[in-house]
Amino acid sequence: MTFYTQLLSLEARSGVRRGVDMITALILGLLFSAGSCLAQDNSQGRYRPEGRLAGLAAGREFNERPYEVRTYEPVATPDAFDNAMVFYPLTLSFDPPNGAVAFMPGYRASAAAYEWWGPTLASLGYSVFILETNSPTDSLAARTDALKATVEFIKAENRNMESPVANKIDPEKIALIGHSMGGSAALRAALELGDTIKAVIPLALYCCEPGESFSGDYSNISASALVIASSADEVALPAEHARLVYESIGSSKIYIEFADGDHAFVSNSGVEKATLGRFVLAFLKATLDDRLNLGDVLSNPSEEYMEKFSHYETAL
Repeated sequence: MTFYTQLLSLEARSGVRRGVDMITALILGLLFSAGSCLAQDNSQGRYRPEGRLAGLAAGREFNERPYEVRTYEPVATPDAFDNAMVFYPLTLSFDPPNGAVAFMPGYRASAAAYEWWGPTLASLGYSVFILETNSPTDSLAARTDALKATVEFIKAENRNMESPVANKIDPEKIALIGHSMGGSAALRAALELGDTIKAVIPLALYCCEPGESFSGDYSNISASALVIASSADEVALPAEHARLVYESIGSSKIYIEFADGDHAFVSNSGVEKATLGRFVLAFLKATLDDRLNLGDVLSNPSEEYMEKFSHYETAL
């Protein structure tokens, strides 16, 4: 006898249709809260739908379980940054902890400018902390310090039993992402934090303080790096920023240069969100979660994607 037939039998015996309705509602409620394929987002329009769609598309392609996404704003934050916009996956009590991402905005940009990244990454299991800097013009050093403080803050939130992400994060699976000067801050923080950071992803990175030229050295960085740039970026020309930085990185690395897109192409205003989300999620899944089956996605992109890039290089 199937489970549905058992429900009908229960109705026939009791003669009370409401009993079946209550049981059915309870079962559906459990399914929705479990983050199954029937799950619905319940953040009351808090995040951008294109991010959710990008995450779900990557999940289908990579055969990864999608999660419902929730948001919250921490009650207290370190002095190194003003606040954080947090997106996290709604997991079950018996799910293993997932990885976490700290995201640093670019010079003069706010956390809200990158909101689409939250649902994109959280849809496939990552808790995402998009930082609000103390000042939009914070220096590169201040942004580096903020990311280092965020790593400790993520670990503290994981231990805080009043936090929505309590015991949901694996502190051994932390990645840093940043845009423009935030990308350079992510690299500097990863270099200083050593093997506590597993992945770093600078987006349209600006190598230095405004007006300075690159003279750094990332040969000793241990985190795997995904450097993403655009050949049409007139603010941070790849030849003077992303390309120079990439060549100095000593760890396993990937370089993606889009053929089109201005300096803000990785923000909410960008038009290649699905492609950006796909490659960043594949990289995070491979580096943080050892999804070896995604190696071909990164090492041998299909023609469909290569047409979008002016340059693609790997040193894995």
